[in-house]
Amino acid sequence: LLELLKARRHRLELNLGLQRVFQEMLYIMDWMDEMKMLLLSQDYGKHLLGVEDLLQKHALVEADISIQADRVRNVNSNAQKFASDTDGYKPCDPQVIRDRVAHMEFCYQELNQLAAERRARLEESRRLWKFFWEMAEEEGWIREKEQILSLEDHGKDLTGTVRLLSQHKAFEDEMSGRAAHLQQTIRQGQQLVDENHFGAEKIKERIQDIQDQWAALERLSAVRKTRLQEACNLHQFQADADDIDTWMLDVLRIVSSVDVGHDEFSAQALVKKHKDVAEEIGSYRPVIEALHEQAQTLPPQEAGSQEVRARLAGIEERYQEVAELTRHRKQALQDALALYKMLSEASACELWVDEKEQWLNGMDIPDKLEDLEVVQHRFESLEPEMNSQASRVAVVNQVARQLVHSGHPGETEIRAQQDQLNTRWSQFRDLVDQKKENLNSALGVQNYHLECNETKSWIKEKTKVIESTQELGNDLAGVMALQRKLTGMERDLAAIEDKLTDLDKEAERLASEHPEQAGAIRGRLAEITAVWDDMKGTLKNREESLGEASKLQQFLRELDDFQSWLSRTQTAIASEDMPNALAEAEKLLAQHENIKNEIRNYEEDYQKMRDMGDMVTQGQTDAQYMFLRQRLQALDTGWNELHKMWENRQSLLSQSHAYQLFLRDTKQAEAFLNNQEYVLAHTEMPTTLEGAEAAIKKQEDFMTTMDANEEKISGVVDTGRRLVADGNINAERIQEKVDSIDQRHKKNRQVYDAG
Repeated sequence: LLELLKARRHRLELNLGLQRVFQEMLYIMDWMDEMKMLLLSQDYGKHLLGVEDLLQKHALVEADISIQADRVRNVNSNAQKFASDTDGYKPCDPQVIRDRVAHMEFCYQELNQLAAERRARLEESRRLWKFFWEMAEEEGWIREKEQILSLEDHGKDLTGTVRLLSQHKAFEDEMSGRAAHLQQTIRQGQQLVDENHFGAEKIKERIQDIQDQWAALERLSAVRKTRLQEACNLHQFQADADDIDTWMLDVLRIVSSVDVGHDEFSAQALVKKHKDVAEEIGSYRPVIEALHEQAQTLPPQEAGSQEVRARLAGIEERYQEVAELTRHRKQALQDALALYKMLSEASACELWVDEKEQWLNGMDIPDKLEDLEVVQHRFESLEPEMNSQASRVAVVNQVARQLVHSGHPGETEIRAQQDQLNTRWSQFRDLVDQKKENLNSALGVQNYHLECNETKSWIKEKTKVIESTQELGNDLAGVMALQRKLTGMERDLAAIEDKLTDLDKEAERLASEHPEQAGAIRGRLAEITAVWDDMKGTLKNREESLGEASKLQQFLRELDDFQSWLSRTQTAIASEDMPNALAEAEKLLAQHENIKNEIRNYEEDYQKMRDMGDMVTQGQTDAQYMFLRQRLQALDTGWNELHKMWENRQSLLSQSHAYQLFLRDTKQAEAFLNNQEYVLAHTEMPTTLEGAEAAIKKQEDFMTTMDANEEKISGVVDTGRRLVADGNINAERIQEKVDSIDQRHKKNRQVYDAG
């Protein structure tokens, strides 16, 4: 009984354990059914926040499912204990237990799958609503910017417009940055469409709508930017025009000034300042041109508006006014400067005249020659100063005439200053001429006395020289010594005689100019005349005492003259000049022939001199006569050498003349040959009957000309060969020319015969 009781107890415990397992399974299955109801819900959220909330709840469900995994495994493990195929009591059919375990596993796996599917759908829903949310955000931003871009506020001035442009640039940068984000969002939406998302149609509609709105925003932005830029250009134009007006008002005040200075220095400073202003005005023209170009860039309605046209016209008018006033002020300053310069120069000239007049008025003409020379030196130094001042006076007059002719406003003052200066200058010149005349007159008297003294001393010296010749003998040695002393004296005596004639004329002039000193002046001339007569008497007595020796003296003088001529003629013939042209060769030949004629004219003198020399030296053994004989022998040698030199020079000039004639003929022959070569090288075959007839006629003319020139060319060749055979000094050059001409002539003939 106990065993049975124990066995029953064991069976009851098994049944109780199994029922507990089944009860746990039942609880789990009920929980799974509840979870399935949640996971099979079609609520995936109506907006992004709802989806996020559902995802958070789903995460909790997934956590519960994950937690229940251990419970399911434990239940299944406990159930598997009752499903074993061992012998003994089995509270339930093992197959039933296994079926329930398998069903629970299937339900749990199904629950996991439903959870995964719901998460996926929730994720898809979140992507969809996130896309819509981002699109809505972009759309809101676009609408906000559309309101801003639609504003008509384009700035009331340049600063405001520039600020709006800066803001618009920042908006464009922001728009560029949002464009990238928008494109990324659109790509995400397109990806949903490509994945066949359940909201694909709405996504496509949303993408198209946002793209249209974005394109409209871009157009609106471009329009806004254009209008802002146009407004900026207009305000910039107005600002630049205001700057130009301000500048022209400043310049207008300067060029409208009537201040032309009070002297040359101040006028010069104003001219320099005005030059800078004029350069600034001239260089400002491009700024105005740039303003015109700037106006052309404005919108047509603005560029053609009355305001812009009037503004430009006003600026042009004021600029022309400024330019005209600039020219007038320049002329006024130049007139004032010229007047001040003229007055300054005239004052300087008058100051110099005052200074020199004081010196001249205080100057007395001295009596001594040394003092006169000092005064004369001061007058000589005054002359270049006067020339310099005369130039300054002429410049003043020229400037004055120019100013009066140009209609200078100060014409009366200019004429008065000019007349005053010219009067002062004329008076000063008269004073200088008077003082100079007095000085020259006094110098003339003193120089006359000085020249009288010098001439008197000169005559006395020559008289002593003549008297000293008394000690010389009448032989050849004495005559030669006398000749040496008296050779230079003859020229001196002629000079003294001319000097006496000049002194006589000077004495008469000075006596008429200085009647108070006429006695002294004529007395000095009488003293010199007496001394001159004494010297001539001494010379005449000496010549009479010489007798026959005078003939010997005349012979020696003629011998000296002939030797001088001989030396000069030899030098002329010894010239090495050679002609470089035919005309030069003919000129040198003519000059050489004149020398020959001159030699013929001297042959008679040479013969007489030889006869006289033989007569004088015949039988004489004195050293002086031996020296004279040597001179005569040298004269013979020089005479013969002169003829040889002339013949040699004649030969060279004749050969050079022949060579130049040959060169002239060769140039003509070469011209013939050049013409022949050209014709022969440019002969073409005719293609028509008329051309053939013309070619035949041309050939006949060429043949006639060639035959006519052949004699001339042959003559040149023959002449050249003859000159080479005669040994011309230019034989090598002549031979080269002959060979060249002969070869070219033969070649032309061969070409002609072959043709």
